[in-house]
This record gives sequence, C-alpha cells and structure tokens, in this order.
Amino acid sequence: MYGESLVKLMLALDVMDEKKAVLIAKETSEYVDSIKIGYPLVLATGLNIIDKIKESTNKEVICDFKVADIPSTNEKIAELTLNHADGIICQGFVGSDSVSAILNVAKEKNKKVIMVTEMSHPGATEYLQNVAEDMAKMADRLKVDGIVAPSTRPERLKEIKSIAKDAFVISPGVGAQGGNLSDVLNVLNENDYVIIGRAIYENENPKNAAKQYKLQM
Repeated sequence: MYGESLVKLMLALDVMDEKKAVLIAKETSEYVDSIKIGYPLVLATGLNIIDKIKESTNKEVICDFKVADIPSTNEKIAELTLNHADGIICQGFVGSDSVSAILNVAKEKNKKVIMVTEMSHPGATEYLQNVAEDMAKMADRLKVDGIVAPSTRPERLKEIKSIAKDAFVISPGVGAQGGNLSDVLNVLNENDYVIIGRAIYENENPKNAAKQYKLQM
C-alpha cells in the first residue's frame, strides 16, 4: 500500500470491459486498499472477473450487488458470489431474516457482509433516509462487518456511524457525486473506506488520480 493513511481508499470499478477493468485495477493497485465491483462488470463478463482482478492486484474484491430478496434467494446469491469475492453488499430494508441468510453463508466462508443503511444519491432522501437509522440499529444488532453510509451528506454519515459503532463504514459519493473529501475524513477513521469510482476510472490517468486521492487521505 502507498504510505500510511488514516482512512482507506476503495475503488468502485464500474466499467463493463474485462480488459479495461483488469488494467485499471492493476494500474491503481498501489494506491487503493480494496476494489468494489457491481452488476455492470459482472453481468458483462461473468463472476470469474473477480478472480482475475484478485490475481492481478492481490487486493480484496467486494461485490456491490445490494442484494435485496427473500432469505432463500439471498442465500443462493451469497453462496455463488462468495465463492469468488471477499465480501458482498446487501440491502437492509428487506429485513433481518434476509440479511441473516447472507451472514450465515459469509460466516461459513469467512467472508464479509456490508449492509446498506443510506445511499449517496439525491433519491435516497425520499424514502431510504427515513429508515436509515433503524437499519443502522439492525446492522449493530446483527453484527454485520460493515455498513454503507453517504459521503454526500456528512452529517448523516456521522449519525449513522455513531449508531452502528462496531461496523466499519464504506462511504460513496466523493468525486463525481460531489461529496467533499475533507468533510468525510473528519468523520471516518482508520477502519473505514472512502469509495471513489468515476473520478478515478474515467480519468485519462487512473493511476495518477488514485495517487492524488491517496495523498489527500
């Protein structure tokens, strides 16, 4: 890892081309601590892209699938995903039984479960924000490994983090969505991650962009 940082950097790699994904992951691996991929890349290339990224970077890969289904379906998705990935992101609004189904699979495989509390886009304030604190309480009760909370609303990030006190935070919204890195760094600590995607992978020099963010952190 490049130097020492109080907060970790997670690359959100939402491209859809396998060669481009592996190249960007490899080029930026010196400066990122973890790599998050979602449905766009996996649907375009297959689950084996996870293994290819891990092999080329030696970094953990988290699958941001925001799994939100009944327990039996969540279990199947977690089983398939965690045969490859180091962790999986799920939604909390479907209830504790659905989240627990994923936790049971992850525990058997020694993998991480990260639960969404509040998302970073404007629409999250319409419905999701109204139950975000309840979901943070659920995350604390179920002892999930991590939670998702927004960089775009630092005051909400601070409140949610104070509730789910034993979970690490991964926080999206810095960069293309307008979140201010300095504000977020005042809330997070050494166990937490700032997620940055387009500001790195759409940059003409992703490696340098990742380096500059890492230097700021």
